[in-house]
Amino acid sequence: MPWQQVVVYAVIISSALSLLTYWVTKKFVLRKMNRTIMKAEHNYQQQIASLQMQLSGKVSALEGMVNKLRLSNQELTRLNEIRSKFMSIVAHDLRQPLSSIQGFASILMMDSPQGGGDNDQLALNNILKATDNMNMLMTDLMDISMIESGRFKMDGQPFSFNTLVTDVVALQAVNAQKKGIFLQKYDFPQEVTIVADRFRISQVLNNLIGNAIKFAPQGGRVEIGFYADDEKLACRVSDNGPGILHTEKEKIFQKFHQSDNDRNLKKQGWGLGLSIAQEIVRAHGGEIGVESAGLGQGAVFWFTLPKTFVAAQPTSGH
Repeated sequence: MPWQQVVVYAVIISSALSLLTYWVTKKFVLRKMNRTIMKAEHNYQQQIASLQMQLSGKVSALEGMVNKLRLSNQELTRLNEIRSKFMSIVAHDLRQPLSSIQGFASILMMDSPQGGGDNDQLALNNILKATDNMNMLMTDLMDISMIESGRFKMDGQPFSFNTLVTDVVALQAVNAQKKGIFLQKYDFPQEVTIVADRFRISQVLNNLIGNAIKFAPQGGRVEIGFYADDEKLACRVSDNGPGILHTEKEKIFQKFHQSDNDRNLKKQGWGLGLSIAQEIVRAHGGEIGVESAGLGQGAVFWFTLPKTFVAAQPTSGH
């Protein structure tokens, strides 16, 4: 047989085998692959459907939570408004009877009847002290009410900060003498004029110095000083009292917060003064804070103010 025929037969056989292989592959292997692909696609679609159902359930639950949160926020806002109005009404309505009690007690003390004794004078003094404390509480409650209702506004007018510090220290010196506290004021060499709400800044100073005197030990020391540059001033009030824990520094300016360091001192206030002082300083565009090395190391309260208060703006509570 010629070699040419052998080559032809080989080509024919090779072609036939190729066709047979293609047919077998197409009929069995590809069919199996198609079934596998279709099964995988079906499973994938089932998983997608399951995930879509789960997602739909999560979305519905989330929408329900959002609705509940919105309703809770609305209720919280309503309760805050009621509380703010209640505090304002209470503070306003109690001032008149307190003033009457204070006036009558003062008249009784001035009359000083011959039949009266030391016990009578002591009782009248206690009445006057109690009414003074209640009047201060009413003032604080009115301020808190204005803060929470957004009606807390500052009236910026130019005044001498040096004179203000001198006036406040002179006023607080009486309380310091009663407790044997050495009250030291460091004068700034230059006259510093700022534009701010004088009454509100005096409120801040009275609060910080009054607290320092209250927490300083019998015969302790309280120091007040300030410095200023072209743009702002910084004031510091330090005492050698019980100090403040590091974890308490962030809480100390919160409303109604009181330190647990001394439970006897805790009874002397309501925890509103520092919160109000913070609002006043922030409303002026300043900052306020406290430093303490720890318990038994005293504390330094400080605040900064821009020398020019641009505009009186209402501030809301935090």
